[in-house]
Amino acid sequence: MRPVQLTLQAFGPYPNHTVIDFRDAVSTGLFGIYGQTGSGKSTLFSAMTFALFGVPAKPEQDAPSLRSDHAAPDLQTKVEFIFDLGGKRYLVQRRPDQLRPKTRGTGETRSSHEAYLFDATGLSLDEINSGKCGKIIAEKKVREVDTAITGILGYSVEQFRQIVLLPQGRFESFLTAKTRERLQILRELFDVSLFEALMAKFKTQADQAEQQVREERAIYKRHLLAEGFEDHLDLANHLTAEVLHLSDLEQREEAALAKFDIATKELQKAERTAELFSQAAKYKTLFSNLDRRKAQIEVLSEKVQKVEQASPILDAEQRLRDAHIDLETAQNALVKAAERAAQAQDATRIADKNLKKEEARCEEGETLRCNLEDLTRFEKLLATSAAGEEAAKTARKIQQQAKQELEKAEHQHAALSGARSAKAEALKLARIRMEQRQQIVIRLTALASHQKAAEAYEQAEEEIRTAEETAAQLQQEYEHASQKVESARQDLAVAEQKLSDEQALHLAQHLEDGAPCPVCGALEHPEPAAGTMETADRDAQVQQARAHRERAGLNFQNIKDKLTRLEATLADRKKRLASMELPSESAAACVAKTAIEQLALKELGAEANIADAEAELEAFDAKLVQSQHGLEALRRQYETSSSQAAEATGTLAGMLSEIPLELRDTSVLAAKSKATAQELQALLKARSEAEALARQLREDAIKSEKDRESAEKLLAASQDRIQSATHDFQTRLSAAGLTEQALADLKPAMSTLVVDKQTITAFWQDHKSAQDAAEQTALAVAGLSQPDLAALREVLTAALDHSRQVTEGRVSSQGRIAQLKKLTTNLQETIQKIEEFETATGSLRELSALLNGQNEQRLTLETYAIGAMFDQVLEAANLRLGPMTSGRYRLDREIGGSGRGSRGLGIQVFDFHTGKSRAANTLSGGESFIAALALALGLADTVESSSGKVRLDTIFIDEGFGSLDTENGSGTLDQVLQVLNALVSQNRSVGLISHVPLVQEMIPGGFHVRKGLGGSWVEKKDPL
Repeated sequence: MRPVQLTLQAFGPYPNHTVIDFRDAVSTGLFGIYGQTGSGKSTLFSAMTFALFGVPAKPEQDAPSLRSDHAAPDLQTKVEFIFDLGGKRYLVQRRPDQLRPKTRGTGETRSSHEAYLFDATGLSLDEINSGKCGKIIAEKKVREVDTAITGILGYSVEQFRQIVLLPQGRFESFLTAKTRERLQILRELFDVSLFEALMAKFKTQADQAEQQVREERAIYKRHLLAEGFEDHLDLANHLTAEVLHLSDLEQREEAALAKFDIATKELQKAERTAELFSQAAKYKTLFSNLDRRKAQIEVLSEKVQKVEQASPILDAEQRLRDAHIDLETAQNALVKAAERAAQAQDATRIADKNLKKEEARCEEGETLRCNLEDLTRFEKLLATSAAGEEAAKTARKIQQQAKQELEKAEHQHAALSGARSAKAEALKLARIRMEQRQQIVIRLTALASHQKAAEAYEQAEEEIRTAEETAAQLQQEYEHASQKVESARQDLAVAEQKLSDEQALHLAQHLEDGAPCPVCGALEHPEPAAGTMETADRDAQVQQARAHRERAGLNFQNIKDKLTRLEATLADRKKRLASMELPSESAAACVAKTAIEQLALKELGAEANIADAEAELEAFDAKLVQSQHGLEALRRQYETSSSQAAEATGTLAGMLSEIPLELRDTSVLAAKSKATAQELQALLKARSEAEALARQLREDAIKSEKDRESAEKLLAASQDRIQSATHDFQTRLSAAGLTEQALADLKPAMSTLVVDKQTITAFWQDHKSAQDAAEQTALAVAGLSQPDLAALREVLTAALDHSRQVTEGRVSSQGRIAQLKKLTTNLQETIQKIEEFETATGSLRELSALLNGQNEQRLTLETYAIGAMFDQVLEAANLRLGPMTSGRYRLDREIGGSGRGSRGLGIQVFDFHTGKSRAANTLSGGESFIAALALALGLADTVESSSGKVRLDTIFIDEGFGSLDTENGSGTLDQVLQVLNALVSQNRSVGLISHVPLVQEMIPGGFHVRKGLGGSWVEKKDPL
């Protein structure tokens, strides 16, 4: 993946629209991104990470916090990243979750995370910046964009942080990580899913086999315990004992059944005898009870005889009662007939009076008849003028419609004219504001240019001042170091002289005449050294002075080198400042003027489209002309319709002059005719009804008089029937020897006469049957004794219970034996299957244990496979580490280990100076950075080579160079940069993020991040 352009807006410390074009920097191979601490260097890569994966570069940071605190509230936070990969170009855009001002009203609303991915292959950067995005791959849905980008790159955000973007201190943690942590990282970087799946498959199958054996053996054991047996031997013993027990139960069952049969027969015989005694007592009791009712039945018989004698008298009594009812009815009918006759006479008089009143209204009827004839004639006239009326109505309707259309058109024309005036005024104002906006934009462009030039000039002056101050300080340090070097040299000369003197005295003390001198070989010693020997260790003093001189010389050389480089840098900066044009005003003045101009631009509001406004005004003019033509046509149409309506109305008025004005409406005239006809009809009908009513009432009065006379005759006949019925009733009572009271007392018994006769007959029949049965049963039990049934039943119950117990025991024993035999067979089959399955899966379980780390080295198959890939990583890392450490260190994989933790992915550092290996965490800060950098680069190389899909065209290294030293081109920093330059030569770009000035001087090309009170911005740095 090769970055092309990164665009940020309101992102982190960058409040405005910031564009970083990587093309020139990437083409140089090795470039830097510099700036003060906290200026926002790492934010650029957080933006790149967010654009690709929707999350910041730091896992602990959440996406909503990416919004710039310096940005304007209405400026949305967004990032756009253009990158090339494998001959194709891609464009990704993202907007994080963020709050923005509401479009309507006040307050804020939340915008959700949005992402867009385009295939921009074939499009130049200028075309993309002009608005072309290419072919859409995924849009809006964040999950779809994330999936598409991961598929294109071939790695996730976690891998991106390990092999592409190496953030501050993060890649050093991989160097000192434990095996378990390193395993997780390598598992994500390398595709070992096949080995992981193979391990999981074997482990699952082995666990399932192991679990199945344990479960089946547990089921076998639980089955035995549930049946009450400790083991299979205990089961066999119980089966043998149960067979012997069954034989004994069968013999006992046979004897119990024989006893039960004898007891049953004895009880049946005794029950038959007891039944005879029971029948005898029953019939004896029944006969005795019936015999006691004999007197009661005889009384009932006498009562029945009297009721039968009194029955004929009831008919005569009923006839007397009916005669009284008829008399009462006749009396009531006579009263009602008299009342109706009187009412009929009164009604007849009222009807005659009403008839005379109706006869007096004859003149009123004649008047109504004349009026009805006039109305009929008016209706004929109206029917004749109907056509004229319709023509007049149509003309008036057309006139009204024309008037309405004319008024509507006039209103629309006035509204259109007003809208046209408003549009013309708005266009005039827009033209004025457009001119003002153009002038402001011109001034803003000039101010931006002046500000940029002023800032560059001021920055150059500041850099020169800083360099001069540093140079002055270094010059003092240089002079001081020079004095120290001279002083150390003199101290060394003194120490060496003292050592020489001491050596001469020591030699003089051992010289002998005639013996050769150890120094010159002379046999004579005319002037031997003289003096006193001191006890000080002159040799140690000389060594100390020499070391002090070397340190002073080394410090002097370092300061001299720094001063030389700084003087070169200062000269370069002064040269660059001299090439700049002196700005006419300061950057602060430009910023203030820019703010004023931007405020004026904002007050002008949104920019209007003049062409659209002019087109709208022309359209209004065309509409006004068209509206005016239509208005004149409608006005002529209204005048014509008014003339036609007046002519039709005059013609109709001549036709209707004979008809009163209020009756010229057809409906009104018809209603008047109908009302007059109804009034005349009602008058005639009232007279006819009065005549008919008077005639009917006279007839009703005659009929009522006849009904009264008939009622008097009916009353006399009813009185005669009462006398005859009374005589007949008294005669029959006398004949029966009864009084009226005695007859009343017998009436309740008459209703039960039939039932009483049946009761008497049934009693004598039951009495005879009970007497015969009592005599027969008494004869049957003569000479017999009453049996003890309870004792016999107890004997039978005991025999039955014993028999049942024995039978149940025998059946239970048989079932138990069958159950035990079946259980024995099933358990034998089960244990055989378990043993066969356990034997068959033994190899599988052993292989699974080996693959999942149960071996001497405690290595899983996955760890072993990753370890092989890790060897490639270390091999690639050592190709970088050797040159960066002058061949001193080599990274080795530690396969063994101590304790119970994971093994196989440890790292040991072999030191060629000592010939020994040591732990990675024993390296110094600078050495750790170099080793971690080499490991990260080796990891990137291995990932790219092992995956045909992953391409690491560019990697970024964030900080860490401040821990490296430099010695005239041969220091650690120089060696590291030489290795990175070698990477560049292999078609890979490397971006360094640093605030170390020395790195900036050695790698001048790239970008410089500046920060101010209002946020940060990025400046491009060209290589020298």
